[in-house]
Amino acid sequence: MASITGQMNRSASRILADSPMSSFQILVVFISVLLNALDGFDVLAITFAAPGISEDWSISRSALGVVISASLAGMVAGSVLLAPFADRIGRRPTILFCLILMAVGMLLTATASSITMLGIYRVITGIGIGGIIPSITAVSAEFSNEKRRNFAVSAMTIGFPVGGLVGGMISAELVDMSGWRAIFVAGGLLTAAFIPVVWFAMPESIEYLSARGGPDAVNKINAILKRMGHETISEADAPAPEPQKADPRELLGPKYRTTTILLISAYMLHLLTYYFYAGWLPKILTDSGYDIPTAIATSSIMHIGGIFGGMAIGWASHYIGLKRVAVISMAGTSVMLAVFAAVTDDLLTLRTVAVVLGVFMFGGIVGLYAFLARAFPARLRVTGCGMAIACGRGGAVMGPILGGVLLDAGLQASAALTVVGIAAAIGALFLLPIRMERAD
Repeated sequence: MASITGQMNRSASRILADSPMSSFQILVVFISVLLNALDGFDVLAITFAAPGISEDWSISRSALGVVISASLAGMVAGSVLLAPFADRIGRRPTILFCLILMAVGMLLTATASSITMLGIYRVITGIGIGGIIPSITAVSAEFSNEKRRNFAVSAMTIGFPVGGLVGGMISAELVDMSGWRAIFVAGGLLTAAFIPVVWFAMPESIEYLSARGGPDAVNKINAILKRMGHETISEADAPAPEPQKADPRELLGPKYRTTTILLISAYMLHLLTYYFYAGWLPKILTDSGYDIPTAIATSSIMHIGGIFGGMAIGWASHYIGLKRVAVISMAGTSVMLAVFAAVTDDLLTLRTVAVVLGVFMFGGIVGLYAFLARAFPARLRVTGCGMAIACGRGGAVMGPILGGVLLDAGLQASAALTVVGIAAAIGALFLLPIRMERAD
């Protein structure tokens, strides 16, 4: 069976790589984009609700910062605990389980009566999000052909700011009509609605079925290939060569240690900046005198820039190089945060700057993802990316907490934005020494 599995993997993968994408494959990739948009809404829901929670419960900014970070901590746990199951039991069942966790977590959050319960429910939601993101990333790549694979993954990534934009606009209306709890009710119901969509419209990955093998693997793969409109495969007896296994210790060995540490540090610092800004912006704006719906809408507008920033990365990197684009985006994030802090009195100018800031901020995030995917050799690529992303989310957790501490310590919001924004510029400096033979 090992030899059959090896040939199946090559044959089925070759069919998908070389054939035009069918409408069914496009649908599956589109569902992945929508799921990442859902993730964007679910992650940022607590930031949209933060002003209302603070107003209702009169809690300190430090405590609110911990609550905002709770889902991010859950994402770290989900990426460590649940994501590996996508390689053990399959992408589809992992995505379904994560959607259930997310829906339950969001609906429970709407019932929270204390900060402690709110934090626990946000951790549950975050675990689901942390598990689903690697799975939909794999799905978007594995259901695409070779020509469209990079575009499919990029489109999936852009789903996050789309979710932030649309979710923010919806949240502004919900808060105005029904209060902050309505955000989580809407998010939970929307998440639950995707469960039957995935169940009926997203089959298991052919690459997973090929790698897993088994007596019925050929039949399952052929059923999916027929659904895609492609030719089917037959059993063969030429084994594929066993890939060289990655040793995670190699990432911290003499050859890759510097690259690994610098990439982890850059990713952590940029995510710290993003999640401080995204987590605290609605509350900072309400403290500046704006009403809650206006603050939420302004916060979501940044994601318009994020959509354009994500798309611009692929185009610009072709002409000036991925490394330069990532460095410029991260340094630009630092500069635009300082500009944003200086214009909080004029709403139109504020929103214009927020869009430009979103271009740089999300450009840096997408650029770092691409950077991570190309900075290591193929046999260490997934391991290196996984390590960097897991460690980088530590920066995401710290961002809102640090913001709460700085604001509670008496630092003005404008000064806090400028100070934390420096982290992105430092992260850009960490990219400069990295040799880019593999990334450029």
